[in-house]
Amino acid sequence: MPDIIPCLECGAPSQVTERFWLDSTDGPLERLKTGCVNNHWLTPRVETVDRELLAALRRELAALPG
Repeated sequence: MPDIIPCLECGAPSQVTERFWLDSTDGPLERLKTGCVNNHWLTPRVETVDRELLAALRRELAALPG
């Protein structure tokens, strides 16, 4: 996963500042701490970020001509 990702709130460039694990009833979950240029600070699950990055890539590919 890159250290700069789109902000999940506004789509602006967001830096991953920390990676950590939190316990849950289903076992530990990996989370990220991110901060974007518009001062959105989030702690999403890694799975959420992966899913959003894949969706953004699919949208970009669909927008290509041809």
